[in-house]
Order: sequence, then structure tokens, then C-alpha cells
Amino acid sequence: MTQQLTERDAAAIRDATLESLLDSTGPWNVDRVKEVVIAVAQEHGEVSANDVRKVLEEHLHWLIGPAFNSLTHSRGMLVNTGDRVPSTSPATKGHGISVYRWVGAVTAAKAA
Repeated sequence: MTQQLTERDAAAIRDATLESLLDSTGPWNVDRVKEVVIAVAQEHGEVSANDVRKVLEEHLHWLIGPAFNSLTHSRGMLVNTGDRVPSTSPATKGHGISVYRWVGAVTAAKAA
């Protein structure tokens, strides 16, 4: 017979799990992912999560989405091209993911 958790117990477990994740990953991991996204975007002009996953340590893959959000919305370093490509991550079952353009590439193209 399985014992059901109360809502309070479940919340306590959730909070403890989130706290341990934050303690173990730290902000430097988000910074590491951002650095990789920027490097790939600068090198290729356009970038998707597929490109980043190829060169990023696997334990940091879960931070790719937040890194793209930060670099797009907060920092304005990337712009969404509107294009989508199938994800190569087995967990996503090939759903479409966004392609982003490095703002420096857009600026250089406009100047030419």
C-alpha cells in the first residue's frame, strides 16, 4: 500500500529539491551556457538549441532555454528569426525549436 503525501509535505519536498538544484548548479552554470550560446552565435551567425547541445556539457542542457531567453529578451543580443528546426534532443521527440540570429550579424548585414 502506498502512502499519499499531503499537499504541505509535497510542497516541502518540492522546495527542498529546488533548493538543492540551485545550490548544486549556481549562477556560474547559467553564465557558462550563455558564453557557449554567444560563441556559437558569433561563429555561425545563427544558432539553435541543437547547435549549443553539440558543444555543451550534458548536465547543463537544461539551462539552454533560460540562456536563450536571457540573451533574447533581457540582453537583446539575439533575435528570433521566426524559423524553426526539428529538435535533435530525444526528450523533445523532434518538436520545432526556434532559430536565433546574433545581433552583431544583423548589424553587419545592414551596414553592408
